[in-house]
Amino acid sequence: MDALLTSVGGALLLSLKLAIIIIPLVVVFELFRYLPVFRRIGTVCEPLMQGVGLSRQASLPLFTGIFLGIAYGAGIIIQVTQEKKLPPRELLLLALFLATCHAVIEDTLIFVAVGGNGWQMLGIRLFLAVGMTAMLSRFWAARRSDSSHNQEGGGGRS
Repeated sequence: MDALLTSVGGALLLSLKLAIIIIPLVVVFELFRYLPVFRRIGTVCEPLMQGVGLSRQASLPLFTGIFLGIAYGAGIIIQVTQEKKLPPRELLLLALFLATCHAVIEDTLIFVAVGGNGWQMLGIRLFLAVGMTAMLSRFWAARRSDSSHNQEGGGGRS
């Protein structure tokens, strides 16, 4: 019986910690969504986003996924896709980035709450997301330039 009470108490304490982390994040995000905050962040981050093959139109789904997670970000991605603002390659780059690096604040704080090193976790996730997305983007760009070069007859192959 003591083990059950200890387990239930631990679960309730963890649930409280999670609520303390998640609820304010969602509230702040919803406030920022209707203020010019994301537009300004998009402007500042545009050169970085272009470095990984993403346009400014990808900023809202990217920031949503990074800060609130894949499920919430997916809803925004679907909305943006239906509005036909993102090409398929950019959607794949966005999905790759978010698969590696989503809900960074929430996940980091949750792992810190249970004893993890938040800076290591955040650093590794960002490094992998930026690295993999930039590599795929550059691979596609190189393939496109090779393809167009070969179509112009400059491929040099016989």
